[in-house]
Amino acid sequence: MKVSAKFVRRTATIAAVPILMAVSLFAQDEDPPARAARIAYTRGAVSLQPAGANNWNDAPPNYPMISGDRIYTDQNARAIIQNGSTDVRLWGGTDVTLTNLTDQYEQVGLAQGSIRVRVLGLNPGNTVEVDTPNAAVFIQRPGDYRINAYNQQASLVEVNAGDVQITGQGINQEVDQGQAVQITGTSPVDVGLVEMPGFDDLDHWSIDRDHHIQNSASARYVSREVPGYDDLDDYGQWSNSPDYGPVWYPNSMPAGWQPYSMGHWAYINPWGYTWVDDEPWGYAPFHYGRWSMIGGRWGWAPGPVNVVPVYSPALVAFVGSPGGVSIGIGVGGVAAWFPLGIGEPYVPWYHCSPNYVRTVNVTNVNTTVIHNTTIINNYNTFITNTRNVTNVNQINVTNVNYVNRQRVYAVPAQALTSGTHVQQAAVRLNEQQRQQLVNAPVVVARPVAPAPQKPLLPVRNDVARPVARPVLTTVHGPAPATPTANRAMVRPVSLPTPQPAAAIKPATKPVAPNLRPAAPVAAHAAPAPGQPERPMPPANNTRPVTPTANNPRPAAPPETRPTPPPVNEARPGTPPNARPVTPENRPAPVAQPNRPTPPAYNPRPVAPNEERPTPPTNAHPMPENRPAPPTQPNRTTPPPNETRPMPSNETRPVPPTNARPTPTPENRPAPVTQPNRPTPPSNAHPVPENRPAPPTQPNRPAPPNETRPVPPPQHPQQQRPEPQPQAHPAPQGQEHPQPKTPKPEDKEPQR
Repeated sequence: MKVSAKFVRRTATIAAVPILMAVSLFAQDEDPPARAARIAYTRGAVSLQPAGANNWNDAPPNYPMISGDRIYTDQNARAIIQNGSTDVRLWGGTDVTLTNLTDQYEQVGLAQGSIRVRVLGLNPGNTVEVDTPNAAVFIQRPGDYRINAYNQQASLVEVNAGDVQITGQGINQEVDQGQAVQITGTSPVDVGLVEMPGFDDLDHWSIDRDHHIQNSASARYVSREVPGYDDLDDYGQWSNSPDYGPVWYPNSMPAGWQPYSMGHWAYINPWGYTWVDDEPWGYAPFHYGRWSMIGGRWGWAPGPVNVVPVYSPALVAFVGSPGGVSIGIGVGGVAAWFPLGIGEPYVPWYHCSPNYVRTVNVTNVNTTVIHNTTIINNYNTFITNTRNVTNVNQINVTNVNYVNRQRVYAVPAQALTSGTHVQQAAVRLNEQQRQQLVNAPVVVARPVAPAPQKPLLPVRNDVARPVARPVLTTVHGPAPATPTANRAMVRPVSLPTPQPAAAIKPATKPVAPNLRPAAPVAAHAAPAPGQPERPMPPANNTRPVTPTANNPRPAAPPETRPTPPPVNEARPGTPPNARPVTPENRPAPVAQPNRPTPPAYNPRPVAPNEERPTPPTNAHPMPENRPAPPTQPNRTTPPPNETRPMPSNETRPVPPTNARPTPTPENRPAPVTQPNRPTPPSNAHPVPENRPAPPTQPNRPAPPNETRPVPPPQHPQQQRPEPQPQAHPAPQGQEHPQPKTPKPEDKEPQR
């Protein structure tokens, strides 16, 4: 597939182009994939069985992974396989095979254990497939998924965000967000709905990593398709260079350090010799972008942010010839290299096409922010000269001015082929030897050294896993977890329409002690009042919390409870939606959990002619036509589940002749905010406005402007403000129009 000349002329503005599907630019059989996964993290005993090998080896961090690589985490160990924006997080006792990895397809085989598959981004048409012993799980959109493989007969799939499609012998089932299903049997396979288990240590660890990735400052400067960009936040700082744009500088490096000097070389097909750095941040800066000495410090400049990058085994230039360069040091030939500078062309030493060479350079050089004339000429001249090249061996780099060529690094050739850490085998060069290497030709499109005779990783013999590859259920049926037994997907997966999530029946017999059958849930069901919508992961990655014994989910308020009008929206006495409610059809109040205990109930004297229903203890419905209370400085706002049914316009008994006149909406004075009113408890409910005041009783409180005794603590409903002198006295429970400076003995006791 050829790249047009128009595209080549626009390489200087490639950063302004939308996301570039690199695979479409150089999808040829002779080219290596644009992606490589990596071992992003290890803790404890983590073992690697490379593709085609029978032995287990140590699994070093930052080691690139290809199709067929297999990882096992011992008990109490953990590891992460990272591929672009997808993390596969392994817990202890887990056996995972990266069965297939292409630019649009990632196939993961889970033989046993527990994994979290966190898909933070997925390009259209891309698919992640997770195969278990009895079913295959297809993920085709971003989300958060957990998959457990208990044995050959049972597995569990949890969907915290997103959705999946499960296929197996006789099943083709969709599982929606918020659902968890157990998969049992092999022929046929049964899918049963279970309650979402509570979070454990794997989930909490995964949440912490989500926060670190999604809050990464480096995402502003590095494509999110570059694995390990979030590692840069903890080990360096970004600074803007007027010539190169954003540049990252590592912290606390030893004197004399330079890129590609602390690590080792591994031999990984199809690239051949590949750099594995020792630093925890040492993946993104050594397989993407460029290094340069800026202001006396080594800085790394990434490629364009909005372009899918192409992986490189090492962005260096080797010098000399295969077998090493003889510089008279008495140890035979040496292998020597130097890091490529910003805007300098990268010419692979492995088999590829000229189209691949152009693409791998375009996606790793941010030409829009480079203003140095020499670098621009070097880069654009190289791209232009490779436009009509049909063989990589024809590429000419003799006219390239490499700025880092004086900083060549050399080791004995056998250190390259044995996987020795280069800092332990570095050759101290005198000036004559250095100049000899500086003047050596750059290796172009040929191996820098012969392939090693044995694996370069230390062998481990204490791995408690069988050597034989597990047999897993795939979309094509049962197959060993090897690339040769599984056809790699080169196009989007086309699956038949699955059964809807609402069709899943509750499990009859849970396969794990922490699982319980769940009630069937309609797919995409509307959430209950007060509950969030479908919980897609937000920017800060807060997950929907599963209710547990220590973390109960608060119950949503019943739908039958009407919502009170907002504060200060309705005028007193004129409710907009009042409806008649009689004591017979008044809804019964609902008891709420964890309600504060009210003070002792001391009922006030009731008028002889007043037929007042005795309210149940601690439950007082609020009438609908009650005006909104004024804003109080210390008033507590009741929680949503404290909303009460609101009756209105109740038929009240006729007050006696000596009762106070009931004010109407026209003559009722406006309420006045009282600054130091005592804060009522959360379950206090004033008496309705249209309730008549009780008749004069022998024990009636003293009239206004007189010293009245402090009443004993009363039930919240019976607490009423004292009346003020006015032309039309307000009924009890209403605010008073005239402010009054209370005497000390008039103040009600604070609670």
